[in-house]
Amino acid sequence: MRNTGTLLRAALPLVIITVAACQDTSGPGSLDRLDPAAALADYDAMAEVRQSAGWKGFQMAAPGIAAVGQGSAAAGAGAAPAGLMLQSIPLISDAHRGKTFVYDGAQHRWVIDPARTDAPANGVRFITYEPRGAEPDATRPIGHADLIDLGDASAGIALRLVVVEGTLTIVDYTTALAGTDDGGHITVDGFIQDTRDKLDFNIDVHGQHSGGVERADIRFDLGIAAREFHVSGDLTVEKRNGAESGAVDLRVRHGPHSFAVDIRNERGTLDGEVDLNDSAFALVSGPARQPVFRKPDGSNIGGGEALVLWRIFDLSENVFDLFEDLIDPIDELVLWAVIL
Repeated sequence: MRNTGTLLRAALPLVIITVAACQDTSGPGSLDRLDPAAALADYDAMAEVRQSAGWKGFQMAAPGIAAVGQGSAAAGAGAAPAGLMLQSIPLISDAHRGKTFVYDGAQHRWVIDPARTDAPANGVRFITYEPRGAEPDATRPIGHADLIDLGDASAGIALRLVVVEGTLTIVDYTTALAGTDDGGHITVDGFIQDTRDKLDFNIDVHGQHSGGVERADIRFDLGIAAREFHVSGDLTVEKRNGAESGAVDLRVRHGPHSFAVDIRNERGTLDGEVDLNDSAFALVSGPARQPVFRKPDGSNIGGGEALVLWRIFDLSENVFDLFEDLIDPIDELVLWAVIL
């Protein structure tokens, strides 16, 4: 997935350079139909929902959640009945279900607090804390994170994670997993919010390795409804005989205005375009590591245009960062499920 992100990420240095190259924003497809400051505020809001104390506290708890999950899955390995299918594995053991974990600052690890009985019956609860350096400050709790096991014979492998800061639910999403001998499928669906904005998201990732060909297909849909800001995309990357090819199809809406990004990567060479409100806005060409962006008339792209274009092209990397953050608390747990 990171290789897919580089298809767009490689463009950023050149886009930054073009900001100073030209301040002319006139002509077909220019941003005279869109307020660049308002558009940039949408991207800032999307980033800021992941900057709250509750989100950071959740990230500090993530290794503990993963460690407990790994232990649960490993402990259940011997008890799994013969012929059990991947889609029917409950991932949190009975020994951990209903337990609440707190951070022990003296031992520098997460431990079960037997006095707490408020954890979900089919999951575990981790108390979250303000950071103190590289570890949680056990004297300053700020909320909790609940990992809930939804997996059974009908629901398949499914985990729900809910994070509460004070009285506000700042994170609530479900991760579902399916797998075959030659591939896998992971979906994360839910929201992240702070006191001002709520980011809804759905990220769907298919991976396949067959006949010496590796392929990843990523679809995502996210946005902040109150801002009328919406992003959807399809990204594909294929690796065959050591050579990578791919395609990016993005749709970005800021209120009544919309961008469309269609770029292909054939063995390291880019070719595509960006449209604004169904009019040509920018052409993309050249090597993936040093692409060239021009207006349809061949002139440079600069000023507010370049800044917005930069944020659009940064979207795929942001989606991958979000996906990794969401998967991080359960990646070891999912890994054990695949092994089992």
